[in-house]
Amino acid sequence: MKTFYLFLFVILLSPTQINAQLTINTTFGDLNECDTMTRGVYIVWWDKDFNFDAQVDVTLDSMISYREICLNEMLMSDPPNVLDGHYYNVYIHNPGDANGFFNPYGWGNGQGTDSNGYPFLTLPNGALNDFTNTAHETFHIFQYNATAPGFAYSGDSQWYIEASANWFAAKQNMDNNRAFVEAESLVRMPHVPLWLSFNNFPASYPSNWQRYVHQYAMALQLYYLTDVAGVSEDIITSGMFSTTTEMPQEYMYNQIGAQDYRQYFIDWAAHMTNDFDFITPTQAATNLNEWNTYADLSDDNEFIAIYDNEGSNGWFMPNDGLITNAWSFNTYKLLNNENEFYTFELKPEVEGTNGTPSFFQGKLVVKNTMTGTSFYDLSNSGESLQSLANFELSANDTEVFLIVASMPEIFQDNNSSFQLFPYEIQITKGNTTGLQEHNTDIHEIRRCNLLGQSVDKEDGGFQIISYSNGTTQKVFSIKQ
Repeated sequence: MKTFYLFLFVILLSPTQINAQLTINTTFGDLNECDTMTRGVYIVWWDKDFNFDAQVDVTLDSMISYREICLNEMLMSDPPNVLDGHYYNVYIHNPGDANGFFNPYGWGNGQGTDSNGYPFLTLPNGALNDFTNTAHETFHIFQYNATAPGFAYSGDSQWYIEASANWFAAKQNMDNNRAFVEAESLVRMPHVPLWLSFNNFPASYPSNWQRYVHQYAMALQLYYLTDVAGVSEDIITSGMFSTTTEMPQEYMYNQIGAQDYRQYFIDWAAHMTNDFDFITPTQAATNLNEWNTYADLSDDNEFIAIYDNEGSNGWFMPNDGLITNAWSFNTYKLLNNENEFYTFELKPEVEGTNGTPSFFQGKLVVKNTMTGTSFYDLSNSGESLQSLANFELSANDTEVFLIVASMPEIFQDNNSSFQLFPYEIQITKGNTTGLQEHNTDIHEIRRCNLLGQSVDKEDGGFQIISYSNGTTQKVFSIKQ
């Protein structure tokens, strides 16, 4: 194939100044065979047999807008093509067209690197009006010059490159019902480590949709951090350009702080369990439909066990195929239609199967048909025995979820199969207060509302009182 070079002089209107005048540098495009459109730092190529002018015009406008956000708000970097004075190449191809000019390359949807060492983007013609996809792929363009070895597109950091691109795409298209379309897999596969991706996929795992999309689904955790927990959006990209050798998960753990990062992790798990209450109901329904359409329904670990008006009948440990890895969680479901007391206990093993010290936290999600959902942390987070004793349920507390989160201070796994972090749980039905009556030094240690936020007695409304002996009491207080 002949290669033609055309030098074009442009005036850039972008807020980010490019000193050199941009020129065409392509290893795939041919001006005799392709139509092109240039705008900003981009040149788009497509087969002359097709007319994509209108779609490309809109796509370029969105890509220019995304570039401004990436460079000026998120402090990312232009790709090397642009820094060297060349346009960034975007190729529109026609999958399934055997006579298409770009057909011999077998392209899909994504970014690659050409023989000149410059990145380029390939988009199927059917994706031209998919603005969420365009945002995702445009974000990758400005990740390309990242300086942090710890954020490499490989191993236990690969997940973050895709998750952060999906986070950006969702943020720019929050009215899209498919903004977090893979997210149902997060509550169906909660036991896999947060860093599961293509590049560290264990040979023992089933090769199915829900495990392969995990890295994309994890955008929802980043969204929870920035838009629910209130973590600055700067953290999403600051690590990429920091020269750090820390993995993304370790970087966030250290920047946010261990205690807060762990609390955000288990809170995220709890609010996903509560029907994904921090995204729109339509988005959650769309995600569920995606699961029902593409998932292997035989590989579903949403609940380790479901108890119907009963406890666990002693201590229980999940099997190795279901138990938690690092930075993952398990969920137990209790169905209830009685006025009853329950005690929830968590007993972690000291170490994981490869010797890493464990760290666990337990949390209850209680759905009440009258008052909505409330959240409660088990006592003694991180300790060898955690509990919520004599927790009073009413007949309106119809669903209770015990979440067990494994959050050890480890951020990568060099083993061919992921390290397991075993534990036991026990759910006991009935009031056990009589067993503790010898302890007369029982006092109130915390009072919170149904969302788990600390309150004073004078604030009024439904409140949960936690006592020093591990028991709780739900009360209604008149505002004073």
